[in-house]
Amino acid sequence: MGRRIVHEDQAAQWFAKADRGPLAADDRKAFLEWLEAPGNAEAYQETADAWSSLAAAKGADGLIAMRAAALRDASGIGRRRMILGLVGAATAAGGGGVAVMMASTAGATIRTGAGERLTAPLPDGSSVTLAPLSRVRVQYDTQRRRVRLVEGQAYFDMRSAPDRPFQVVVGDERAQGSGGRFQVTRQGDTAQILIEDGALDVVAAGQAAARRLTTGHMLSGQAGPKSVAAADLNALTAWRDGRLVFNDTPLPQVVAAFNRYSSDQLSLVPGARLNDIRISGSFRYDGAREFANALRAGFGVRVQQVDRTTWEIAE
Repeated sequence: MGRRIVHEDQAAQWFAKADRGPLAADDRKAFLEWLEAPGNAEAYQETADAWSSLAAAKGADGLIAMRAAALRDASGIGRRRMILGLVGAATAAGGGGVAVMMASTAGATIRTGAGERLTAPLPDGSSVTLAPLSRVRVQYDTQRRRVRLVEGQAYFDMRSAPDRPFQVVVGDERAQGSGGRFQVTRQGDTAQILIEDGALDVVAAGQAAARRLTTGHMLSGQAGPKSVAAADLNALTAWRDGRLVFNDTPLPQVVAAFNRYSSDQLSLVPGARLNDIRISGSFRYDGAREFANALRAGFGVRVQQVDRTTWEIAE
């Protein structure tokens, strides 16, 4: 990994940590020491400037632009003190998620790790909530608001701005609207767009005509034509409350869901009997090991702890 990339990665992590709230004394000391190293203060400022430039494209008068102005005007130790006290554009929430924002001239990236959930404000006043193991790329300019879901799952509360469309790209689909709430998912070649409130016009790559997706409906499928159907909003958005909801779901699919959301992992030993087990109910998504133990009690399967975070399920 190049030295510049290391600086940017460390800067992004400090940026997110500082914005979660006041730093503890030890963290504050470590941060100030880190800023003294060559290249670190500059990398930190670039991370903050990526967000300030996004806000400036709309002429936003919020804290992002104010903080960036302070950063640009300060220098040396004074600048480093201002960095510690002023910067921030993402607010960690829910399951203690951490945003890692990588700066560039085009925009910024927000991502979460295993077991982390995060709500981050966007420069126009909209917000995005990321499920664990998710990544979005934010690119705003004066004509449009654009976000690309690179992987995982994201829920958007879109601020209304009819003169400045909001676009989200997931897989080969591009959805556009001016306000509302919706969720997008990308897992491998499969993409899903779900509307909780409002409407989006969805256009697939290579097609000119758009399909309108309205409240309570979702578009889903692999690359190519996708189907539209009514959606179980409560079940499909329960992860935002830290829950996974299943309704007569095959055990392998349940295990896959836990492994996406939980820092603990489940390993399923192939077997016909396990494939026949179906699960219904609501579970904490960080409760993989508790779920495994409930399986043992309810279905008589064998559960063995493989290492500190992995549990094996067998017939």
